[in-house]
Amino acid sequence: MWSFDKKRNSTKIPEESAGRVFNGELKQEFTITGLEVTFNLGKELYAPTYNYAYIPNLRRYYFITDWYYEAGLWVAVCAVDVLATFKTEIGNSIQYVTRAYSDWDPNIIDTAYITRAEGIVRDNDVLSPDLFWGASAWSDSGTVVIGVVGANASSIGAVTYYAMAMSTFGAFMDSMLSGISWANISASEISEELQKALINPTQYIVSCKWFPILFSSFHQGAITYQIELGWWSFPLIASAQVLSTVSSAWISRESYLTIPHNPQSRTNPRLAYLDLAPYSSYMLKFLPFGIFQLDTTELYDKTYLGMRVESNLMTGDSVLKLSTSGALGGFNWENSFLVTEGQIGVTIPVGQIAADIGKYKNALIAGGSTAIAEIIDRT
Repeated sequence: MWSFDKKRNSTKIPEESAGRVFNGELKQEFTITGLEVTFNLGKELYAPTYNYAYIPNLRRYYFITDWYYEAGLWVAVCAVDVLATFKTEIGNSIQYVTRAYSDWDPNIIDTAYITRAEGIVRDNDVLSPDLFWGASAWSDSGTVVIGVVGANASSIGAVTYYAMAMSTFGAFMDSMLSGISWANISASEISEELQKALINPTQYIVSCKWFPILFSSFHQGAITYQIELGWWSFPLIASAQVLSTVSSAWISRESYLTIPHNPQSRTNPRLAYLDLAPYSSYMLKFLPFGIFQLDTTELYDKTYLGMRVESNLMTGDSVLKLSTSGALGGFNWENSFLVTEGQIGVTIPVGQIAADIGKYKNALIAGGSTAIAEIIDRT
């Protein structure tokens, strides 16, 4: 018998040398799983301190659950310890162990831990926002794409699409609306004032969109220094690019951020599952596409969240794709776990004749949206 401390769900057995050998008697009928053993421990009335026993004849370990004194003898009430008795057989078998001290699988959710009503909020920003937009201010930033009706072999249908810097676009609009000499109509035929009243060059501009992309990083089409508008040609102060094919009108930008994992999952190898719901939740704010609740199983055991934006510069229609990876450069965009659509192009109104065009910040604000304004504020 021993004074032995062990858990009920453990196969642990005591060292034989740590116990004492006693002779006891079985004086009544018993079952092998539960029995009473009587001992003569002497005349003095001292309660035994033993709580564990092994009976060699029965080849069983027992918990001593109680002692009682009867007619000068101590009686031990015993209940078999199945896990200790069959420790060898259990160790040699294949079992599903729900909880073990010596080994664990961090991918198995352990619901035995008590969760607390506390929260930690962590924010991670895009590590390289310039890869997306680049334009960080209204003035002379971004790229303007205009669709113009005019004689041009690179037109798509009847429209030719030109991409240019904001400053180039502003100068182009100013050259159209600050005078009428470009029409080459003699004042003896029609007065200048009447020409201005009759001719509206902006009617040949069928679309005009601003994109938060630095024109210096834009390399999509053939370089040109003039715009064919209606029956006329307008020289530009700087180069523009002609989007002569549908494929050249598509651009893509990529960036990424480090996934902010649950702090406990990083410090305790047993708690990796805390990166999953309901212990963690992930929100991605990506304007102008929106705010998204992300699937925690897609982010689990990953280091980076990759973001890819594909945009049509003719329409402004865009697609956002999300992918995860354990290392940079390992994003699989073909199997993106989230794909959503949005609009990153800001329509600039050009249908009204106004001689004083100047900078086009006001036009952008008039035709823009709050969403795109927030993009600029955050880049």
